[in-house]
Amino acid sequence: MKRRIALLLSISMLAVILTACGSSQNTSEGQAPAQEETAKPEEEAGKKEEEALGESITLKLGSTSPVGTFHEVIATTFADTLKEVSGGTMNVEVNMGGVLGNTLSHYSQLEQGDLDFFMAALDTSSGLKEGGDMAVVLVPFLFDDEEHYQKFLSSDILKNMIGKIENENGLKFLGSLSRQLPRGLSTTDTPVYSVDDVKNLKIRTPEATAMTTIWAAWGANPTIISGGEVYSALQSGLADGQDNDVINTSTSAYYEIQKYYMELNYIYQNLFLWASSKNYEALTEEQQGWVEEAISQTYAKLDEQLNTMYEEEKQKMIENGVEFIDTDLNSFRKATEDAVGEFEGSLYTAGLYEQIRALAQ
Repeated sequence: MKRRIALLLSISMLAVILTACGSSQNTSEGQAPAQEETAKPEEEAGKKEEEALGESITLKLGSTSPVGTFHEVIATTFADTLKEVSGGTMNVEVNMGGVLGNTLSHYSQLEQGDLDFFMAALDTSSGLKEGGDMAVVLVPFLFDDEEHYQKFLSSDILKNMIGKIENENGLKFLGSLSRQLPRGLSTTDTPVYSVDDVKNLKIRTPEATAMTTIWAAWGANPTIISGGEVYSALQSGLADGQDNDVINTSTSAYYEIQKYYMELNYIYQNLFLWASSKNYEALTEEQQGWVEEAISQTYAKLDEQLNTMYEEEKQKMIENGVEFIDTDLNSFRKATEDAVGEFEGSLYTAGLYEQIRALAQ
């Protein structure tokens, strides 16, 4: 009997001890919400800070133009301007020199959403679905002057051409980042006084059927070379010349290895900004507005500099031994006529060339 009483007392004491331990644990667990309640203001502040940081985004821009050229100035000006107008919340990672691939690779990355922006001239879209008509902008002497070219840029003709490309390739056309000066020709050893002088010269051209066809029609040997490899190609003799405007020819330092420049002024181009449609639509309306504002400001900033830069870079080329040749442009125009006839209905829609020419009237 005594043993049973002792056993009952032991069990009772053990129960008390376990209950006490349980109460202690429950109290500790019960205190956690109180501690969270106390720490809530600090945690809330940290959360808000993280959210603020999360509002900052980085967009990727690609370009096949070489590093160190005026094209890089355009890209970085846009990046800096977008960061400024967005209050530091929108950053742009600039990738020059084709480090992200060739032209068509950039467009493919836009369509897939792996790239946000591609900075390029209009003709680069001629290889896309419904983009064939864009090859027309590479037809030499299509535009009489800058005024004629600007009429085309604001025309329904271009608007319709762009619309087809956007719809078929998942792209968004955002407009012009910068005006470019008309293209000319620089050569290593051969001065070009007329079209006859380009015969058999190896002229570097981009990936554009119109360019290769025209230079072939002029008697040259067009050689497709990526933008980032032009300097070494000229230096090694793989190419005898390249076509570009004065500013980009100078900022590429081709004067270090070339002797002559001919201001053919045969092609007018701007640098435009294409965007991934899906990525652009994912931006807020405010962010899209900042992008558009940055494009507008970039164009205005650089447009003021172009004429001054032309004079400065031309003088730099002359000081470095480049001779500017007075070329017979009419000889090039006459040699172009037959090639233009071949383009009609094959390279671009028949009648398109004449529609654009008529804008000059």
